[in-house]
Amino acid sequence: MSRRHMHFVGTMPQFPDARAAFSWQLGDEVRPLLRRLSSGETGPRLLWFVPMVKELKGQPEIRSVKDGDWSGYEDTDLLTVRRGQQLRIPLRLEQYATEDRAALESVVDDAGLPMQVGVPGYLDMALFTFGPLGAIRHSRKFLTAVSDQISRIAAPDVVFQLEVPAALIAVASAPRLLRPAMAAFMAHLVTRPVARAPQGSRFGVHLCLGDLGHRALRQLPDAEPLVLLANAIVRRWPAGRSLEFVHLPMSGGDQPPTTDAAFYGPLRRLHDMPLIAGIAHELQDPSDQLRVRDLVETAAGRPVDIATSCGLGRRAPAEAERAVQAMLKLTAD
Repeated sequence: MSRRHMHFVGTMPQFPDARAAFSWQLGDEVRPLLRRLSSGETGPRLLWFVPMVKELKGQPEIRSVKDGDWSGYEDTDLLTVRRGQQLRIPLRLEQYATEDRAALESVVDDAGLPMQVGVPGYLDMALFTFGPLGAIRHSRKFLTAVSDQISRIAAPDVVFQLEVPAALIAVASAPRLLRPAMAAFMAHLVTRPVARAPQGSRFGVHLCLGDLGHRALRQLPDAEPLVLLANAIVRRWPAGRSLEFVHLPMSGGDQPPTTDAAFYGPLRRLHDMPLIAGIAHELQDPSDQLRVRDLVETAAGRPVDIATSCGLGRRAPAEAERAVQAMLKLTAD
């Protein structure tokens, strides 16, 4: 078995449904390289939490300030709660997890691997749905909704993946001198639902630069924001809940990772953590891909698991297939 493993952040547009995604992952080529299984989050879920926004938009308590089709960051919905009304959040993580488990059990009785359940950050959902002021007003309700869903889903064979682009964007956007303080604050917010989860719950953290329209919200000047935030999360990690991976995107969107060694230098300061490098990219030459992997592992001081920078859902199926092939090549010695 390879010393490196593959990690699927979530969405897989090359499959029609969860059963097909699970069947492929359990095949002879891929199964030995996995630590957990993803349903592929197919269909409407390829657009992350947008189905929740569209359902929320149809509620009579909600007024649409701006309509969007979510093809890019400038074309999103912006909602507000009507005066005197209460926000009801139609978060369906438990429903999705139940459907995914049924699909997995239709393929195999015992996969021998945990099932990954993607959990959009509560702050991210509040911010992207209601804007900055609305996020301040409604983030607690989103936190409660997320925590309730986690408690309903939690099981020994489930690993929750926290998906938190807002935290990394905040750290990367802060002035350099303020980044450590911003990282500490964001780590506090990121770990709040973890602290509320049942004892023994299993988690991973997917730091993210955004991928709406297959374009990042921001590219990194170097790996320092990743290191600051990942270290802060590890320091604040609640006792009694396992941290099974931290996924670090080394670039975002359609931009492959750089081959400049200086970019990866800050990785030397990473605390001990189960590390996944988001470096696989279908548009980069294979030799450059291997160079990037070696630069990451040299700076981090250890082999890393391999992923793309985000889910594959904003790629065409053929592009997603090529990204998977890039991942496979990077897991080899």
